[in-house]
Amino acid sequence: MTLWLIEKHELPGVHVWVDRHYTQIGREIAGVTVMTSPSHPARLTEAAHEALLALGYTIGDTLADTYGHQFCDGNYSRHDALRAYGRNEAAIKASRAPD
Repeated sequence: MTLWLIEKHELPGVHVWVDRHYTQIGREIAGVTVMTSPSHPARLTEAAHEALLALGYTIGDTLADTYGHQFCDGNYSRHDALRAYGRNEAAIKASRAPD
């Protein structure tokens, strides 16, 4: 997700935080927030939300306690970035296709 956002929106860097409830496992998450310096624009968070749903995640916040995860530690190759971009774009395109 992080690599896709950087490529898609031509950003120098971005932090993607995923919140998860203690009872959530696998592809279940409570929410996602995208942060860039000095702010976190809503359009990037909305794009990450759509992409996560397209990739098969379920997003449901029960308002219970959550803990956060950062998606990407910054150690990746250009090949990794391009692969992430292609995977996310294909999932989003498929999710938007009429049934």
